Amino acid sequence: MADAKKSETVKIIGEEKTTVKTFLTLEDVLGIDNDTLTAIASSEFETEKLGAVPFSALDYNEYKQAKKDCMQISVQDGVVNTKVDDDKLMVKIILLAVDKDTRSDFTFANKALLEKLGVVTADAVVGVLLSPGEIVNFAVAIQNISGFGDKKAKQDAEAVKNS
Repeated sequence: MADAKKSETVKIIGEEKTTVKTFLTLEDVLGIDNDTLTAIASSEFETEKLGAVPFSALDYNEYKQAKKDCMQISVQDGVVNTKVDDDKLMVKIILLAVDKDTRSDFTFANKALLEKLGVVTADAVVGVLLSPGEIVNFAVAIQNISGFGDKKAKQDAEAVKNS
C-alpha cells in the first residue's frame, strides 16, 4: 500500500507532461491493520555446522541497546572518546535476533549447550559454532532484514542470480 502512494502520476495538459509525486499520508497509515504495522521480519541463516538458524529483525531500541552494550569509553587528556567494538556488536545482534525468533526454541545461551561445548557465555558458543566469516555474514543478514540494507539492490542481485 505504501509503495502505491509513492508512485508518480503523469498528467498530460495539452502537449505538456507533468509528473506529480504522491506521498504517504497519516490517513494511509491509520488505514493499515496493526498486524501489518507491527509485523517482525524473519529469515534463516545457513551455517556450516548447524544448518539453517532462524532469526528475526531487531527493532530500533534493541539495536540501540546492543550498540550501547558494545561501546568502549575512554578519557584522554580530559576528552571522552567512544568506540563501538564491532566484533562484539556482531555477536550481540546475532544472539538477540536468534533469541527473538519464535519459530524455534534454539538459543546460543542454552545451559546444556554451554556445558556441552565447555564454555561459560553465549558469546563463546557463537565463536565455537560459527566461523569468523559466518559471524560477519550472519550479522549483515540481520542488519539487512532490520532495515540497514538496500532492499532494491538485494532484489536486483537475487534477480541476476536466479536468471
